[in-house]
Amino acid sequence: MAGEHLALLYRGPEIWAQWRQDNSHKSPNLAGCNLGQMDLQAFDLSNTNLTAANLRGANLTGVNLSNSLLCGANLIEAQLTGIEGVTINLHQAQLKGADLRDANLIGGDLSEAVLLEAELSRANLIGCGLKNADIRRAELEAAQLHRADLRCAELEAANLIQAGLSQANLSEATLTGAYLYGADLSRANLREAHCAQAYMVRANFTDINAEEVDLAWSNLSKVNFTRANLRQANLRGARLHRAQFKQTCLEGADWELANLEQARGFPSLSC
Repeated sequence: MAGEHLALLYRGPEIWAQWRQDNSHKSPNLAGCNLGQMDLQAFDLSNTNLTAANLRGANLTGVNLSNSLLCGANLIEAQLTGIEGVTINLHQAQLKGADLRDANLIGGDLSEAVLLEAELSRANLIGCGLKNADIRRAELEAAQLHRADLRCAELEAANLIQAGLSQANLSEATLTGAYLYGADLSRANLREAHCAQAYMVRANFTDINAEEVDLAWSNLSKVNFTRANLRQANLRGARLHRAQFKQTCLEGADWELANLEQARGFPSLSC
């Protein structure tokens, strides 16, 4: 079946579109196919099985991939700018260096995906599953990650400037050296996350659960910690210049060598 559908694809976008129109009850099967370096911009690939397909370096700019299966697919350095990928399945997909700027991946499964050095600026990742994903050194500026599952994800040195992470689950995630200037982490779960030496100036930590988080030597200047749970947090050497503390729980927190210049409401030990 995959061979038959691949032959249709090779015949061009008009033939492909006609077949899809005449067979609207069927889902294309391109599982395991070699589509590397192909220009697929003109093809509708929604509801398509692309499991383990080779799409390395392929041009999928603006393509509809909603509800498609790309588990284990090779999308290294693929062009995926502006794709429509609602509830897409990219579990364990290889996306190193892929361009996903402005992509709509709302509700997608990217668990265990490799997004190393990928470009995800302004991407819609609301409600996405990214558990155990490798997102190191990725560009996520202004990306929307509200309610995303980022448990145990690797985000070392990732750019999350102005990213929306409200209600995201980042428990046990690694954000060492990450950039989160102005990021919204309100009501997020950062329990036991590794955030040493992160740059979080002006981030919103309102109502966050950051129990046992490691924020050692991080720049937390002007961060809003209102009602944050920082019980047993490691704030050693952190810069807290003009940070706001109101009804913040700091029970058992380590703030030795922290810079508290002009911090407001610090310390508070109420929980």
